[in-house]
Amino acid sequence: MSFDEWVNVYNSKNPQDPFKRDEHKMLMFDEDKGFCEVVFDDGMVFIGQVCGDARYWLRHIEEVARQIGITRGGTVNIRSQILAYIRLFGYKLTEVINLPDGNKQYLATHKSTGKWLRASPAFVYEDGKVAYGVTWEI
Repeated sequence: MSFDEWVNVYNSKNPQDPFKRDEHKMLMFDEDKGFCEVVFDDGMVFIGQVCGDARYWLRHIEEVARQIGITRGGTVNIRSQILAYIRLFGYKLTEVINLPDGNKQYLATHKSTGKWLRASPAFVYEDGKVAYGVTWEI
């Protein structure tokens, strides 16, 4: 698909938060895999808007990060099923922390590498869905 076609897919899945190009982030695009915005900065890689094969983009970005000495990753997950995404990327939930506002923070360990992941509420949309800030060890 073309970049514009991938953007249409993104927008159809995220009508509450449509794609807006961030010129501060590097845009990676593959017509078969979709697109991803990313920033490599100061010991951490931040993954922005992603559409398409998220596992492909994560593997690709982590490979680049390791080559330049980056050991931490971060993103904001705007989809409502955070636990499904934790499992999708190979992590096993190790702890659920009940927060004072009624939300939950999730700690997990990667099933094959043993590396950590933390998903914490970042903000709430008008419809009540929670977006999570996610950080992990590369």
